[in-house]
Amino acid sequence: MRDRDSWYKKVTAQLTQVWGDVPADLSGTRPALVCQVELALRLLEHIAPGESPRGAYVLFGGYPFARSRGLAVTEKHEVMLTAGRHLLWTLRRRRTWHQALDTYRALPPRVRVYDVPPEVGAPAVRTEPEDTERFTVYDMALAALPPLARKELPLAPPGRATFLAWRRPTSVTLPAGLAADAVPGHRPELGRPGDGTPLIVKRAELVDTARWMDETEHAMGVAGPGYWEDRLTELRLAPRSSDGLSFVDSDTLRIEGLLHLAGMVGAGKSTLMTLVAVWGARQGLRTTVVVGDVAEQLRLTGLLRDLGLAAAPVLGLTTRQTHVQRLHRRLAARGLDNILDHDAPGFDDLSTVCVINALRGTEAAEPLRYADAPCGSLYPEKKPQDPLPATDSSPALPDPYQPGKATPRRTETQPSELKGAPHGCPVWHACPRHHTARELVDALIWVANPASLVQSAVPRHLGGERLRHLELALLRSDIVFVDEADSVQMKLDEIFAPSASLVSPGIDSWLDQVQTHRIEELSKQGRLPLTDQEIERWSASLTVAHSATDRLYKLLISDADLREWADIEYFSPWTLQEKLLGEWFAPATPTGAPDGVPDEAELYEAYEDDAPEPESAGPVTDALRKELTDIFDAFRDDPLGGDGPYANETDDLVRLSHDVLTTLATPATRERVVAVLLPMLARTPAAARVEDDQWLDLTARRLEFMLLLSALNQRLDRLVFLWPQVEAALHLDSTGNELSRRPPLDYAPLVPEAPMGNVLGFQYLPDERERDDDGRHSGTLRFFRCAGVGRALLLSLSEVGSDPGAGRKGPHVVLMSGTSWAGTSTRAHVLAPVGAVLKPSERSLRAVGESVFTTHFLYDDNGRPMGLSAVDPRTRPAAARELAQKLGSPGRGGGPSPLEQELAKVTDDRRRRAILLVGSYKEANTVAMALHDLDRWRDRVRVLAADDADLEQAMGPSGPTPRAAGQGAVTVLRRGDLASFAEDRSAEILVAPLMAVERGHNILNAQRNAAFGTALFLARPHPRPDDLSLAVFAINDWASRFVRNEPGLEQGTFGKLAVDAEDLDAAGLAFRHVARAEWRRLLARRYIYSRLSDREKQSFTWDQLVTIWQVIGRLVRGGVPARVVFVDARFAPQTARALSPQSLATQVPSQDGLLTGLRDVLAPYFNPSADPSAFPDPGDPAVAQLLYAPLYTALRDLTHHVS
Repeated sequence: MRDRDSWYKKVTAQLTQVWGDVPADLSGTRPALVCQVELALRLLEHIAPGESPRGAYVLFGGYPFARSRGLAVTEKHEVMLTAGRHLLWTLRRRRTWHQALDTYRALPPRVRVYDVPPEVGAPAVRTEPEDTERFTVYDMALAALPPLARKELPLAPPGRATFLAWRRPTSVTLPAGLAADAVPGHRPELGRPGDGTPLIVKRAELVDTARWMDETEHAMGVAGPGYWEDRLTELRLAPRSSDGLSFVDSDTLRIEGLLHLAGMVGAGKSTLMTLVAVWGARQGLRTTVVVGDVAEQLRLTGLLRDLGLAAAPVLGLTTRQTHVQRLHRRLAARGLDNILDHDAPGFDDLSTVCVINALRGTEAAEPLRYADAPCGSLYPEKKPQDPLPATDSSPALPDPYQPGKATPRRTETQPSELKGAPHGCPVWHACPRHHTARELVDALIWVANPASLVQSAVPRHLGGERLRHLELALLRSDIVFVDEADSVQMKLDEIFAPSASLVSPGIDSWLDQVQTHRIEELSKQGRLPLTDQEIERWSASLTVAHSATDRLYKLLISDADLREWADIEYFSPWTLQEKLLGEWFAPATPTGAPDGVPDEAELYEAYEDDAPEPESAGPVTDALRKELTDIFDAFRDDPLGGDGPYANETDDLVRLSHDVLTTLATPATRERVVAVLLPMLARTPAAARVEDDQWLDLTARRLEFMLLLSALNQRLDRLVFLWPQVEAALHLDSTGNELSRRPPLDYAPLVPEAPMGNVLGFQYLPDERERDDDGRHSGTLRFFRCAGVGRALLLSLSEVGSDPGAGRKGPHVVLMSGTSWAGTSTRAHVLAPVGAVLKPSERSLRAVGESVFTTHFLYDDNGRPMGLSAVDPRTRPAAARELAQKLGSPGRGGGPSPLEQELAKVTDDRRRRAILLVGSYKEANTVAMALHDLDRWRDRVRVLAADDADLEQAMGPSGPTPRAAGQGAVTVLRRGDLASFAEDRSAEILVAPLMAVERGHNILNAQRNAAFGTALFLARPHPRPDDLSLAVFAINDWASRFVRNEPGLEQGTFGKLAVDAEDLDAAGLAFRHVARAEWRRLLARRYIYSRLSDREKQSFTWDQLVTIWQVIGRLVRGGVPARVVFVDARFAPQTARALSPQSLATQVPSQDGLLTGLRDVLAPYFNPSADPSAFPDPGDPAVAQLLYAPLYTALRDLTHHVS
């Protein structure tokens, strides 16, 4: 995080001396606001001196308006814009900037150095000479990036200190001599080991590195050596040719800036990444490697440490307990039932030890919770001063005992709230919990996952800088490898736009699951946990949230006008409040698109001890509206009156919220709502409309809706806040605290704001597919935050680590994946041009090219095609069980079952295993148990389970399929142990969720070839139609392509939009208008193939192609062919009907379903007569052919099994 405040301190010190001239109605304005507005005007003066200041806000939002309009034409301008984004991002919203500008204009001339004319379009006029000291300060602030924000953390001294445990103050005595010697910190200002020049990696050097790795592993006796030199011979490097149309084999790889390195699945990308990281470490260069998950982090870190290299994982603290639990469960699944036998090296990196816990004394009833360790939150107690100086250094003796006189008990002061500044734990530098953080200081290879890198903060014990590990890695690393870059892109989108389906039709919605879990836990424990205050509060918050949701649903289902008013796009208590007040006061001029959140700080997670300052409200232009706004604001913060009374209309609104939540007499409640509403309306311009009964009733309904939503919003917030306090007691880890996720505040100036504006709120999506007898239909209520275009961070990694103003280059970043080039996919396609391709050897390529795709549709007793996709969730478990039985049961006359037939077609005996792919872990369990019940497959089937799954719940009597006595259970394989499947000699079948094996797992046999010979798709990889992340991916993909002026978009290009606008303000409004229209369209659509436009169908098909090809990639490892069987009839429904035993059709259709769609989206790239210039990138055909040739060939030559 960069320092946003220090630059203006000198100016604000001068302003404070004349601040007495500020009018009383502006007395709440901070001098810092003057500096921020003037810095923005100074930036505008440098870049666009003729532009109206009303449009300056568009320069801080992360979109290239200045570049597109020809305003930013030099590197100096770009440096200014980057510095301006860091210092002024809080002013990037139009409303916020215009409020600040109005406030600035209202200040006395003596305070200002600019005159801002009220006329629209007129530029600001400087009123002071160019050499005024204030302009010098502004120019210095714009000349380079701000320094890193710093806040030192002092260590707690010996003596008593207080900290919070279970959110209550508790004390500990820190003995003298406890503090460990401090280790050196990161010192990011020193930069990286290398000088930033391009890196030339030669194949001969990689061969030497691979040979050294093999020799070292042999000398160290490493179990499971890597055979690095053999693996290197199986891959070929092909940088892009000079004309950009092809890729030519080469023995050198140039890494400079951002390199998009694509490679066919199984081509050896992980091998290359590891070799280059080791090559760099042996030359003193630091490399950060980003892998998929913690299990892979620990595996790769262990591999590098076995080579004697300084490597350390980047691990966050908040989820460490979860990862420890997963590691224990993986070891238990391997047969280590005694926890004392669990001694994997990963436990050292995942340590949860707290040394302070042992110093709390014998009065501590139970150990500290993991989350309560006071690593940086000790508050030393100040010793009271003696009233008189001591006259003797000897210890004082107690007074003599006097019968009949009570001796007062000596008490320890225990403040109800912590006072003073937080201090760090003095044992931190020797604490086992933090040894990996200390190792990172000197490690030359950092191994991270996307979440730990982006979200975890650098410990302040290692320096005063306020940083996340991603920022630190980009400042200290020479090379950054991002494996599975397309998957990381999706993860970043989700980090910056988290969402959760609160309630939806069915039993899988978040709120219903949490409520069900609460009832079960409290019932099992006789409600004894409710005696704990925090559990009682959490439970009460959930009760109110559930009740408010039910009342809201009643209104949303029954009142179409209310649904339309709330708006499908998003709604929140604040936006509804603004709509109500806007209708009551009827502004004469439109204010533009409403913001999605009153203060952007609500979207982000700040550091615990950093309280963000609220945005300036601007000058008061309507005292009555401000009065009502303050009343509504106070109510929104406390809708149930816990902090009241307020002695104004807020108390009336609180009483109404209780009323609408609990009423059994809706008409009487409506009368009470009107009674409160009338006095409010009486003083507004809307007073004349109260005689209209229809309008008054509509307004009352809208106010009721806002009251209910406020109660839901506030209680959800309390639910999330209290979650960590009750998680252990109520075993909440299985349900997940989805609403707590926020992106760190550090990235606000680095990530462009969401194209439709950053949003915090709810969305209600009606589901019109199912109606009751009265024609009513329900819907899905979702909660979401949109805080920026997350994928933009991936494409700017090299720039984030640079400072052009200081002449410092960023790290070299390599984005790698087999599917990061994916045509028009909204999820996977990475928009950086492919700079090089990694190819397997010719031998491997020929073998993979022999892969076979076929259909093997199954039919029920009536001849109907069977499948799982598009089946009603309520009947899908039964359908899965029936399909599995049909798949595994003997054929007519006792012949081989369909599953046996497919296994028999695997020609390599060492690979005669099948993986069955389904939609979820629960479905995998259903299918596995159905097969296990058949004699042929008993004890031959394994089922994949999540690392943190509770197997007693997943496999026991409460699971989806009860087990008969003595029947036994299916053997479970944890996801983190997936690679060990080939070691199980009796296993023939693995049933797994399709998405769980999509990436990151190499399941190899002893010959280092893919252990599975065939994969059977029992379901399509179709996402849930109501998944909000699909809309987020789509809007981010649209924005990324639009600002890059990609042709073919319905809205044209960003460059044309920016140039055609009258000024910057008009350009910003035009962009927001088209982006909001696209966002609304995406939210309103049903993500069902038949309802999509032609372009969306292409994108949908590319999304499916990426998932399917990644899964198939598990079958071609080691350069072997794959046999892929599509069982679900929904892959080609017309073909399935034509192949039915009862069908009279003589041929199958040429165009049908997803399978032909996959072939058709690839076909243009394989057309030998295609013109390369017709594609967005002339090199696209060459990339597609190198990545997807085996897939296209197999789809083109698809065969069908005929019963």
